[in-house]
Amino acid sequence: MKLRPAFSLLVISGAILAASAAESTPPVSPAPAPTPKAEDRPVFGPYEAIVFDHDTLQGVKVDAEGAIYLMFKPEKRGATVKIRISMAEGAEYRKWFNGEDELVALENGHREPDTWTDQVKTSANYIEYRDGDHLFLHLKKIKS
Repeated sequence: MKLRPAFSLLVISGAILAASAAESTPPVSPAPAPTPKAEDRPVFGPYEAIVFDHDTLQGVKVDAEGAIYLMFKPEKRGATVKIRISMAEGAEYRKWFNGEDELVALENGHREPDTWTDQVKTSANYIEYRDGDHLFLHLKKIKS
């Protein structure tokens, strides 16, 4: 009968050690989302989306003349869109017609739901769309 208290003490000690180990184990951060492989990236006309934030955009379309349009998720219609262009990934940004590195979308604050907006037409190979510092769309020209 003396084994029962010893066994109980052993079980309690094991539980305390397990709880102590769980508390001292640092939390594991979730792995960052992997960059999509080229074959998994969405393509819009002559552009491939290097970055496409599904939480911000419903879609992208390119018309026959090469103009790019965006459709925002209804809750993201208030995005303050700024667009930057370059000829090579990571290269210096090109200037827009107004002499600035960034083009501020005229539609900012005035987008209707489920409407194609923010038309842009450029000869640049890379186009970045940002809402503040958040890059939500990065297009790469893959066809002429």
